[in-house]
Amino acid sequence: MATFLDIGLAQHFQVIFPILLVFVLIFALLEKSKILGENKGLHSLIALSIAMMLLFVPGVVDVINVMAPWFVLFFLAIIFFMFLLLAFGTKWEAVTEYATGWATPHWFILVISIVIFIGALANVYGGAMLPFSGEDSVPLEGAEDTATDTGDFNQNVGRVIFHPKTIGLVFVLMVGSLTIRLLAARDA
Repeated sequence: MATFLDIGLAQHFQVIFPILLVFVLIFALLEKSKILGENKGLHSLIALSIAMMLLFVPGVVDVINVMAPWFVLFFLAIIFFMFLLLAFGTKWEAVTEYATGWATPHWFILVISIVIFIGALANVYGGAMLPFSGEDSVPLEGAEDTATDTGDFNQNVGRVIFHPKTIGLVFVLMVGSLTIRLLAARDA
């Protein structure tokens, strides 16, 4: 049954959108940096060539298709956060000054972007690593409930992240880093 919001036809164009995205990003980068001069025809030819080469690399289009919605949500969250700051009375000049300075926002955006990229790589290429963890692996004695080899990549990642040893390691690292920070602040 067809509905008004049926977008099933859009999945046939699933290859075109990442190619257009890469074309626009490369073209904008070349236009802004002016590495190869100011010839727009050369910039568009190089951007189109790089975008079309993506078709020959298996999985790259899938990685871009996984990353794109997460980046849209991330940047929408940043925009809504900026509107929230403005709604609470922060001056626009203060928001732009903080956002354009090389401080925490740039590092935050970089770290979140790297996490999204690694997550997309794991989502697309993670299942290919499952044959290396086969059914012949034997869990440690008494560790039947905490085995991380399930046969499904997403379950494996979830079980590794929420494994008691991983959570314990993160806790120890957090306590150690806070201890170092407090000791260093005391001397200053």
